[in-house]
Amino acid sequence: MDPIGVVVRVPSTNYFIFRTFIGVEAEGGSLLVAGSDEQVLAKVVAVRRRNAVVDPRLVAQLDDVESVKYIKENLGAESLLYYTEAKAVVVGALRGGRLRRPSKPLRPLDYVYRAPPELVAEFLAPRGEGPYIELGTVWGYDIPASVDATRLVTQHCAILASTGAGKSWLAGVIIERLVNAAEVSVVVFDPHGEYSAMQVARSEAGKAVADLVDVYVVGKVDVSAQDKAFEARFGVARRYERVALNPRSLPLRVLERILEGTYGLTDAQRRILEEGWQAATAYGDRQPLTDLEQLVEEVLEGGKAAAPGGYAGEMAMGGLAGRLRALFKGSPIFLERYGETFNGEPVRLFEPARLLTSRGIKVLDLSGLDLFDQRIFVAVALDGMYKAALRRANIPTLVVVEEAHNFVPARESPVSKPYVVKIAREGRKFGLGLCLISQRPTKLDPDALSQCMTQIFKRIINPVDLKYVAAVAEHLDDPYQLRGLDEEAALVTGVSVSLPLLVKVGERWTQHGGVGARLAPRA
Repeated sequence: MDPIGVVVRVPSTNYFIFRTFIGVEAEGGSLLVAGSDEQVLAKVVAVRRRNAVVDPRLVAQLDDVESVKYIKENLGAESLLYYTEAKAVVVGALRGGRLRRPSKPLRPLDYVYRAPPELVAEFLAPRGEGPYIELGTVWGYDIPASVDATRLVTQHCAILASTGAGKSWLAGVIIERLVNAAEVSVVVFDPHGEYSAMQVARSEAGKAVADLVDVYVVGKVDVSAQDKAFEARFGVARRYERVALNPRSLPLRVLERILEGTYGLTDAQRRILEEGWQAATAYGDRQPLTDLEQLVEEVLEGGKAAAPGGYAGEMAMGGLAGRLRALFKGSPIFLERYGETFNGEPVRLFEPARLLTSRGIKVLDLSGLDLFDQRIFVAVALDGMYKAALRRANIPTLVVVEEAHNFVPARESPVSKPYVVKIAREGRKFGLGLCLISQRPTKLDPDALSQCMTQIFKRIINPVDLKYVAAVAEHLDDPYQLRGLDEEAALVTGVSVSLPLLVKVGERWTQHGGVGARLAPRA
């Protein structure tokens, strides 16, 4: 095995700086071995060109192209002036077939080698009970890149990348491998209607997975354009069930915030609502579905004792009734009666607990809704899932939230935010995992993101997002390496991998729905 460079500086046992030999390039994310006293495994986190000599007399001659050409071709100055220097973070010392804490720093002039495939395979081999899933191959090696599926799900994860960097492709790879390897339910909140494509296999391995995909179109909304585009692209009709919410399933605080923010509530109306809603929903986990007028009557009857006397009370009661009717009739996500249809399709009652009881992929297509209604639905759905998990009425479940910055933002407090944060903080105790996917890490709530103990990065370019990632990503050595990630690459860090791992993401087994438009040249 030939060395690729030599150690030049050793600031600590945690990292070292090395120079590559002429004609050898170092690549960010690649794995190395180095050391004479004890061998260490290290990972390249930064690569840069350095000036060896900058002679002012030589610089003064760089007047024009001909001068530069003469110096480069006749003096060989280019190879003399520049060399490649890299920073490598020490993963651990190789002792007894395991990675351990280094006992001493490397020595200057120690040789640096590319880590041989057999060594990489040994230290990345799955350990423990698992199950493990393969996201692709280790970058630069023909070695499976495996992650611990149990830790990925139960200790939450995040996928962060710039737009167009392949977040949903990677999420699809993870989801496919999970349901193939484990008895797990995956529930996807899909704001753009991308994940319905998983119903269509693109390989032999994908047929069994595609059969496990159930799509639910949320609300009484027209999705005929999406259905036509789906059939034109994949040659088959999209299969789905249309669902809507029972108005009684709204938690009181969600309803209160919606009415306050949309229509305004007086103090008297708030008191009537608090008393009346508790009376109208005092049926436990299985609320009856009644027509809207019966619900309004129950709220007013249950809350009338809290109303002021006389004309003021009548006005407060009437105003509250009007607000409830406007909300429940004006939003497409609510069901008014059993047997309701939309465009000839039955609209069924959405029951969150049903999503958690069987293995498979459940896609909640929110693409026909505006953000206001999407947030309400996410809040109610997560509240129902959490309550089902409290009763242990679930198998291990991963909740995937696409465009997570819209539902758990840093600087806003939409109705969905407390419910996402609750699952991030408490869900793992009850078998509820969370996967947050976002193209704008700075807009994500840091409390929720900090609970994601596996973080997967694809290319991020925005310097503000990079700075934020540096602050919240505990396992990331150098966030600025994310700017140069290849389109096929992903950096996996955290508890589900033994070391921060640069991965060449594998092929999808099912179809990918997130394809952007392409410009056509003018005729």
